[in-house]
Amino acid sequence: MMLKAKQKGFTLLELLVVITLLAILSVGALVAYDGLTEKAQASATANNTASVDRAIRQYKVISQKFPDQWDNLGASVGTTGTPSLADSTKSWLANFNTATGGFASAAAALEAAGVEELQVAPDTIFTGVVPNLQHNEGATSGASNEVEVDDLNNLAIVAAQGLGTKFNGSAATVADTLKLNKINDAFEEDETNLVVALGFGHDAAHSTAGSKVAIAQAATYTSANIDASKNYARYIGLFLVGSSTGQGVAPAGLTYRDKALFVGIVDPEGNGIDDNIAAAVSVDN
Repeated sequence: MMLKAKQKGFTLLELLVVITLLAILSVGALVAYDGLTEKAQASATANNTASVDRAIRQYKVISQKFPDQWDNLGASVGTTGTPSLADSTKSWLANFNTATGGFASAAAALEAAGVEELQVAPDTIFTGVVPNLQHNEGATSGASNEVEVDDLNNLAIVAAQGLGTKFNGSAATVADTLKLNKINDAFEEDETNLVVALGFGHDAAHSTAGSKVAIAQAATYTSANIDASKNYARYIGLFLVGSSTGQGVAPAGLTYRDKALFVGIVDPEGNGIDDNIAAAVSVDN
């Protein structure tokens, strides 16, 4: 009686079935992984926004002033902002020029809060230096410099109706005023609030070095719209310097504060903690 030999290995058909199944599973895993990456990124952004905001407020309590040498997001010359700003940053910031009425009052309010000098980047990208270090004179071999706030030509402000032209060239409208209200509900849509936007960069963090609550490093933001190898990617601090109870009031008609009020930290796309937490838990990611 002959014994039937046992089959060893897989048939070609079985191998093809296994390979097909593995391919299907791998595609599903990649899609899931991609969604998890976006969620993790949004979660990290929300955490960084809160951490930077908290660190700055702690420093203010101990030092009785805010960190100095923030990054100026306005250009030395021109109205489109520092050259490494991404389109998604230019879309919510506007230019505030020294010749505009109220500029000197805004500068004085910042200086009274401890923000006396700002780091100014070259108006053209300094080759070989990443965007986040374009404002540091050591990184750019002196092409950047620190400038007293009242000697600046331009500052970046949060776009709002009546407050000039945005960095992307479009006029600020009521939609921009509503975005400011979204950032902080204290800014009503029937008011005009002039809020200066400053980057919390390398030098601002290091300006706290002598404090017991020193901020060791400035955080970097990344997203689908912000590439840190090409775009400025620091978190942005907002300071209220002037306001009016009327809508669409020009800077010259505002009442300016004696000391700038720190509003909080947002990411380079103008999103606060709530937006990034929502993105972190969204079922669409």
